[in-house]
Amino acid sequence: MGLMNTSQGKTIAKSYYFAAYGTAFIVLGLASAALGPMLPYLARQVNVSLSQVSFVFTAVSLGYLLGSAGGGYLLDRFKGHPMMLVSVLVSIIALFFIPLTSQLSLLLVILFVLGIGQGVLDVGGNTNLLWVYQSRVGPYMNALHFCFGAGAFLSPIILHYVMRWSGGQLTWPYWSLAFLTIPTIFGFVLLPSPKNQEIEETEKNSAHITNSGLIIGMIMLFFVYVGIENGFGGWIFTYVSETEITTETAASFINSIFWGAYTLGRLLAVPLTRKIKAAHLLLGNFFLAIIFLILIIIFPSNNLALWVGSAGLGLALSSVFPTLLVLGESRLRITGRITGLFFLGSSLGSMLIPMLLGQVFERFGSFHIITTLLILTFFGFGILIFVIFTSNNTKEKHRSQRNLR
Repeated sequence: MGLMNTSQGKTIAKSYYFAAYGTAFIVLGLASAALGPMLPYLARQVNVSLSQVSFVFTAVSLGYLLGSAGGGYLLDRFKGHPMMLVSVLVSIIALFFIPLTSQLSLLLVILFVLGIGQGVLDVGGNTNLLWVYQSRVGPYMNALHFCFGAGAFLSPIILHYVMRWSGGQLTWPYWSLAFLTIPTIFGFVLLPSPKNQEIEETEKNSAHITNSGLIIGMIMLFFVYVGIENGFGGWIFTYVSETEITTETAASFINSIFWGAYTLGRLLAVPLTRKIKAAHLLLGNFFLAIIFLILIIIFPSNNLALWVGSAGLGLALSSVFPTLLVLGESRLRITGRITGLFFLGSSLGSMLIPMLLGQVFERFGSFHIITTLLILTFFGFGILIFVIFTSNNTKEKHRSQRNLR
């Protein structure tokens, strides 16, 4: 019996898959976080105002929405790694051409295509990791999303130094991202695509595997959670600045500490998910998020409360997304289509809830941004209880001994 047929051999083989997906998610984080720091330079390149160039965010979001929803559908029909390879190649080409265009309309098209590639890569990495590790996916899923956070954290730093080295030219920052994306190709070329072993199994209790109420509840959870995350991360600087609690410099650091704690929390969640069930961890996440938002509301002018609340909220929210995927894996037969629907919910949340907060800010003032986020967190907490109750009634899906090995 060869090494790869032994338990140790299978563990080593799975580690290759994680290395491939982890590398891809570092690069995904690098590219995703690049748009904000490069926005003023893109505006100058296409000769438009910042308000006009801000449509690039919409272009990327729409492309990501299409890529994640369509990619999930295609994963059930085609092998995953060739699809992810194509998405990487598309991303490399888009990153290469971004600094070469001088028209806003063409830039929007290129970023829309980049968003499609990122959406396919994101849903593909998450779905394939679920298929590789199955019931033991918890710590690996959190580690995968930590890789994304690490890439997003490093992106502004890398771009800053490349800009300095290139004398302020926009070409080399994006070409450096394209170059850093190239190593992800090898994993998708060398490793065979994982298969969804459960999809071919016929079970007597299969009715709950396609429980539409449970799927809708999960989609709503992704919608609310990602909206809260992006809403707080996107508006906390404005909230602090407009309320004049502290200086704009301190407001930037408060924003940074939220994302820093968010990234650190995903690393800390890796050992936690080995010991704590996904449902219990999620209940703790939402409960802590409510506590820290209430802290900010009770002491709206207190600097310490704002720093502690922002850092605490980052930690509380950090492991929700990957742990939701783990919960879904334990209660549903995960297909590419279902994962795509989860990502569709998260994409809509990332676009609509920050927009809602903008309307709240204009009509009612900055203080009510935090109040709205608290209401949404309570709403998400209620949906989570519904999802856990529904899935407990249907019980966790049956697993054959073969799938647990």
